[in-house]
Amino acid sequence: MKRESIFPVVIGIIVGVLVMIFWQFSARLTSATSALTQLEQVSSQNTATINQVVSFINNATGANKTTGAAATTPAATTPAQ
Repeated sequence: MKRESIFPVVIGIIVGVLVMIFWQFSARLTSATSALTQLEQVSSQNTATINQVVSFINNATGANKTTGAAATTPAATTPAQ
């Protein structure tokens, strides 16, 4: 191999390696972005589901029915005599 052709081959190999590194980084970044998007969607759905369950429980037990001061003040208890 001639000395003049070694330099372009080395430069070509270095550029090829840099392109491959960038390609792998881009693929990993795309994968991480996709995973993050899915996680946000699942978290949003879970939050909505939990809110619906809590609302259902509150409606079933009557916990969200407020009647003035009686709803905010706990029942008074007397000590045993």
